[in-house]
Amino acid sequence: MNRATSVTYALAVAAVCLSLPASAADLPKSGKYTAHYGWTFTGQVQELGPDRTVYAGVVPGVIFNDTGKGFLHKARSDCTLFNDVNQGRANAIGTCVITDADGDRVFLEWKCTGVMPACPGDERFVGGTGKYTGISGDNKFQGNFIGNTGAGWSDWSGEYKLP
Repeated sequence: MNRATSVTYALAVAAVCLSLPASAADLPKSGKYTAHYGWTFTGQVQELGPDRTVYAGVVPGVIFNDTGKGFLHKARSDCTLFNDVNQGRANAIGTCVITDADGDRVFLEWKCTGVMPACPGDERFVGGTGKYTGISGDNKFQGNFIGNTGAGWSDWSGEYKLP
């Protein structure tokens, strides 16, 4: 193997290792994080008069830890959504199942209220599987809707604790 091939191989191995999700041994027992999550809405929409619309459905997407690695980085998020928008003000609740590349899951509940197109609120970890078993923690987030496109993003920040 020549030097150029060796260097290329070493860089490829390093890239793969750096992109792997955190394993149970790598995940600290507690920590703070910030992340963002892009999503699209799929579900039912009911118009309840000229100033009120109710949305019920799911908003699947992918979470990216703002550090580019670590807690929940590149994890799939499947969130339920019930959003009652009355006179331009959102009042929404839901739950999420977040699944990482290892298949381990985090469960959370959320709620938000705000003037559309933003909905700031609170999230709470309520359990998990695998490396996330027993997870707890409180978080802040803001859901942001992109007009009437059915798409948006959420910015998350908070803390988690594992037993």
